[in-house]
Amino acid sequence: MTNESYVAIIGGLNMDIAGISGPMYRERDSNIGHIYLSPGGVGRNIAHNLVQLEVPTYLVTAYGDDDFGLLVEKSCRELNISLDYAEKLEDEHTSTYLYVTDSDGDMITGVNDMDIVKRITPDFLAGRLDFLNQAKICVIDANVSRETIEWIVDHVEAPLYVEPVSVAKAARFEAVLDRIDTIKPNQYEAELYTGIKILDEKTARQAAEKLIDMGVKNAFISLGAKGMVCANSEETHYVPVLESDVVSANGAGDCAMATIVWANYHYGHELDIKEVTQLAQAAANLATSTMHSVYEDLSISAVVNRAQDYKQ
Repeated sequence: MTNESYVAIIGGLNMDIAGISGPMYRERDSNIGHIYLSPGGVGRNIAHNLVQLEVPTYLVTAYGDDDFGLLVEKSCRELNISLDYAEKLEDEHTSTYLYVTDSDGDMITGVNDMDIVKRITPDFLAGRLDFLNQAKICVIDANVSRETIEWIVDHVEAPLYVEPVSVAKAARFEAVLDRIDTIKPNQYEAELYTGIKILDEKTARQAAEKLIDMGVKNAFISLGAKGMVCANSEETHYVPVLESDVVSANGAGDCAMATIVWANYHYGHELDIKEVTQLAQAAANLATSTMHSVYEDLSISAVVNRAQDYKQ
């Protein structure tokens, strides 16, 4: 057991395979382009961002002993993402996500092979409970099952921060929202939870406030290119995006989530929720400057300096 303060993340560790078509994409044909392999997974990506923000981070996950497993394990260790409480499973296939884009960069199709995530069960976590309870913050991505999520909220004492991942997976948290400290849904996930159709800033504020009424302590609703709305029991705010040239929005949400975790890990209640949201939006803005799922030059100073634009 470590004596340091740390964040524990329960979630996915993938190998991502991206097929990027050249300028002459043809459906149902072999297309000239580029293929990239990179470690991914929502939990892993949040962890990667957190270690760049100087937060000791442990990824609690399962991965295989296949070639992809060895590659993602090596990457995590090089990045100082601790796998001390993860498990490498013999004769298992590491979680893999494959996607293909057309000549405009839009995704044509994707296939996820993430069965190994099912191995993150209550029994799997029970042996790690003391470690989880001593974390300053415990982050959950919605790739883990509903059964496991409900076990976590019943047993883990650390504040729980939730990344809903997708509308389909977000539903796994519906029954336990009143046990969640902080959640960062996008517009559609927030609509699922609240039943409020988000059409503009006003309805986004209403949805954020309803999440608070439902028991969540802190809600951050991402509106993509339209900004973010945040709320707690005392206040609600809208924070716009910062203008910049966007290369790709891929990874911006994970970067924003990591920044929310970092801000509360380091500063606690010293920052109000609007300031935390500005930092999260600044980090997400930096992440949009790269096609990769994680912005490799992320740092505390970079985030703080970019957030200064909100003061001008």
